Amino acid sequence: MAAPREAWNADYAMRGHRWAGYSWGIPALSSHDRVLDVGCGNGKTILSMTGAHPLSPGRGSGSPDIVGLDFSLAAIRLCSQNTRGKTNIHLVYGDGSCMPFSDSSFDYVLLFHVLGHACLRSRKMICTEAGRVARVGGRVIIRVFSTRDFRSGKGKEIEDMTFLRGDGIFTHYFTIPEITDLNPGLSALSVGTSTWTLKVRGNTLEREEIYAIFQKTT
Repeated sequence: MAAPREAWNADYAMRGHRWAGYSWGIPALSSHDRVLDVGCGNGKTILSMTGAHPLSPGRGSGSPDIVGLDFSLAAIRLCSQNTRGKTNIHLVYGDGSCMPFSDSSFDYVLLFHVLGHACLRSRKMICTEAGRVARVGGRVIIRVFSTRDFRSGKGKEIEDMTFLRGDGIFTHYFTIPEITDLNPGLSALSVGTSTWTLKVRGNTLEREEIYAIFQKTT
């Protein structure tokens, strides 16, 4: 069971451009690179890759070939609006657990906050697919929220450390060993955490992400 398409479509339809700001953790890219953004949403990470986001510092030395994949048609429509006119960006409606791409198609596969919205079975499938479509020498880059994030534990627990909210969308919170275990066929180049705080109604709340870079070696 992946997060229901209906829940994501309804959320994008209601809130519109759900994700603001720019995505950190994007590698320096060249015009020779082909990049897959799994769960592209309304295009936050894609715009950050191209340097087109107003808050983005720009990335790399050229315009990579970018493919955005999402199973929400509402997200694809929003992303299409945001990236209109950019000939190096291609959007595909599809599921990350069964990617419609040939083996060894991409230099980089980005899994930014997509694994957290899939159940355990789907997380394994998505990571297997990411490894399949990455080229030898290519990298799979993952960002997820950790179990130390302040939102961890909030909502109805439907799997171990996976919590369902009232909007119908669930989130899984990870440990570092989990991320490594999900990618046994890849070589871990770096796996660590990034922590920051938010001030909400006078309260200091801690956010924590796990950021991991894996390489396909064979």
